[in-house]
Amino acid sequence: MKFSKIFMTGSAALVLTAAMALVNPVTAQYYKGKTVTMLVPVPGGSGLDLLARTFARHMAKHIPGKPTIVAKNMPGGGGVKSMNFLYDKGKPDGMLINFGPWNAGGVVAKAPGIRFDPQKLSYVGSSHMPQTTIIRTDAGTGLKASKEILKAGNFKVGGRGPTQTLDLVGNLALDIMGVNYTYVPGYRGMAKIKPAFFSGEVQAGHSGYVGYNRFFRDTWIKDGKALALWHQSDFGDDGQPRNNPAVTEFPSFHDVYKQVHGKMPSGAKWEAYRWVRTMEAQMAQAVFAAQGTPQAMLADLRTGFYGVETDAAYAAAIKKLTGTKVGFTPLKQGLKALKNFRNVSPKLKAVFKEMSAKGQR
Repeated sequence: MKFSKIFMTGSAALVLTAAMALVNPVTAQYYKGKTVTMLVPVPGGSGLDLLARTFARHMAKHIPGKPTIVAKNMPGGGGVKSMNFLYDKGKPDGMLINFGPWNAGGVVAKAPGIRFDPQKLSYVGSSHMPQTTIIRTDAGTGLKASKEILKAGNFKVGGRGPTQTLDLVGNLALDIMGVNYTYVPGYRGMAKIKPAFFSGEVQAGHSGYVGYNRFFRDTWIKDGKALALWHQSDFGDDGQPRNNPAVTEFPSFHDVYKQVHGKMPSGAKWEAYRWVRTMEAQMAQAVFAAQGTPQAMLADLRTGFYGVETDAAYAAAIKKLTGTKVGFTPLKQGLKALKNFRNVSPKLKAVFKEMSAKGQR
């Protein structure tokens, strides 16, 4: 009986060990010696490209097994091309990821060209930075301050694609303000918008903080030839707009609106703006892996992604690159947003459909 008891105990231990191995496989060495490809939806040298390559270097250190992450530029459609590629061609092995916008407004609006379904892809994590709109001071009839924007007359805004997060929220802000502008999409990132801006081909463009800091802050803005109109408003848990404490050089959108119109924004486009800023813009630099990526591989990628959040070397590199810091969206918040983002009213769907047609000829 004693032998039988010992034998049964040992068998139970073996069964338990086997079961644990199935539930929690040892994956620490899965990525060792491997190369992960990170798709970047803009040309080399653009703000998002620099941000992605900086992130890739540091993320690799925190993934168990410490693989190499190689960035591959795949510009097109304001981020749609690379997400379509991940959705259509990505293998469920954790070796292909995408860094950038996920066009939630375009998905809701069923914009042409979008084939990917973000709810079917494997969400790794997301981050965000302040966003702004840069304008030449000689745009239209000219302007010296943000509050003069309505007096400038018509000007051209160079963009990537109307459903890309920067352009969607930037154009919504211009519409809400009542600005007279012409949107010109098709530029593959700020690296392409910049020369068009400098030459006068376009007079404005929507930018993240990398582009603002790298291309404009100490050149055209310092010389008085351009303005950062506003930083896009953040929103608190109560749904009310608030200023981003990381931005002190120029005002928030809602503060400029109040200066110009004497009241706070309202209406369907303001509600759409709030939705984009609280839902999609907080996940503007999202990382997705292919659909069907095994949970163990996905867990390793998430470990790598969120390990960057407390990486002092990364923080220093980003500060040098952008002049500010990156905010990380908690995993639970990102997963909740992905689960619920399609639940929008017909009124907001109509706004997104209208915005997704901007710039079409």
